Amino acid sequence: MNEVKKSLDAVSGINSEDVEDVKRRVLSGKRRQKKRNPFPVAATAIVAATVLFFAFNVLKDGISTADQDEYEVNELIYDHMLRSESNGNEEDSTNEMKQAVLRNILQIDALIDYAKTMGYTEDIEAIEKTVAEQRDSFYADLNKEDEEKKKTILQTQERNFGISYDDYFNVILKWTSRYEKAEEWLVRHPQEKPITKGEALGSFQNKHEHAIANFMEQKAIPPFDLSVNYEELEGTVAAIDGEQVLITQGFVEDAPSKKEKLIINGAAARFVIPHASNEISPGMDIRIVYDTLSYPVTSRGSSLTYEKVTEWEVLSNNTVVEFTPENPTGVSEKDIETAYEMCVTALTDYYKSVWNGTDFDSNLFIENENLKQYIDKKVQFEHDRYGGFNDPVKDVEIGDWEAQNTEDANGGFLYLHVPVMVNKDVGGYGEATEFLVRNINGKLFIVDWYTGGKDTYDFIVRGENEIIDNPDIWNDQEWVKKFDGSAD
Repeated sequence: MNEVKKSLDAVSGINSEDVEDVKRRVLSGKRRQKKRNPFPVAATAIVAATVLFFAFNVLKDGISTADQDEYEVNELIYDHMLRSESNGNEEDSTNEMKQAVLRNILQIDALIDYAKTMGYTEDIEAIEKTVAEQRDSFYADLNKEDEEKKKTILQTQERNFGISYDDYFNVILKWTSRYEKAEEWLVRHPQEKPITKGEALGSFQNKHEHAIANFMEQKAIPPFDLSVNYEELEGTVAAIDGEQVLITQGFVEDAPSKKEKLIINGAAARFVIPHASNEISPGMDIRIVYDTLSYPVTSRGSSLTYEKVTEWEVLSNNTVVEFTPENPTGVSEKDIETAYEMCVTALTDYYKSVWNGTDFDSNLFIENENLKQYIDKKVQFEHDRYGGFNDPVKDVEIGDWEAQNTEDANGGFLYLHVPVMVNKDVGGYGEATEFLVRNINGKLFIVDWYTGGKDTYDFIVRGENEIIDNPDIWNDQEWVKKFDGSAD
């Protein structure tokens, strides 16, 4: 019993004397098998297979327990989920699979229990009525078939899913509905300081320690290791906002401008990576290890943020980031958000290059060779001046920015005024930058870039109080010649 108690403490996130030792072992090399859907927003692959023949599409990522005063882990649900996770080969299921299935059940049971402690009252009669309506509708459709086809459908269901339709409606659908109702209530009644999933699970396991331990012994489930809290994810950095990093998978082009849509559709998720933003840029391929139970139990959709990234590494920074306008030619107000994302990315890379010595690739943002050369000189000049202070940039905070669209014979251009606060390890400073952006061959590029604060490179070379309104200025060779070697 003591071993089971320790293992339950581990899965709920409760600290023990050997937490640090286990964590070091987990993060030093032990890697979990990558999930089929690594972005845990609304559903998991384990239960996705329980959508049945007529595709009612009602199951979510967990199941609640039976409505009894004395808690029991439901064996039918456990066996069904384990069958789904092991692709029908329960005898070949690994210890990790068994632990993952049990943990999913306990997490959802804990959510229902937490909702009840917050004032939620289950309307079992209403839930049973909804289930009965769906059951009756299904059997009414089924009874329209001839007996041979009806028999085939019922046999196929049990062969593929290991449960009958009666079990599905009377057990799984009912319990899933209980979970959905509890979650909906929590969303409608947000707590001022919601507990985390780990805290909810810890409280629940302490209440029902004996029942859970007996079930683990009955099903030969080994004690939980602390590593069950951690998942590994590989993806592409789509956007960075301070220490919040948006990671997507298999989607790079124009990802920053579509980040909310990516999150809502489960194609991306936010993670907090402390003190790492000076080494991470949009477009990088990255691997992270994160604590799956450290976020609020009621988190949903775009608000979901995993607070604890315990390990990360850059896998590749060769991904080309492109900022694509709405139309193949010209710009419009619809392109302002994308242009803003590009300018913020460029500024962030610029300040990190100046202060931290990271690479700055002007090709990502600039097409004009004259402007590229000027900006590269600007970066080198500023780095030579400030790079030796050993006071790196942590993040770049954007103030109230402005933008406007101007039409001209060449498809128009966008003007952006972007004030920033450059936050460093010690202190920081603020300044504003002006950009002009055009559509060049179906991609957005910066065609002028001016930071006119006192003692800046632009202030020294171009002069103060420049009027930034000519998107073709860097095509004027006579004008460009004035700056050759000016600040060298």
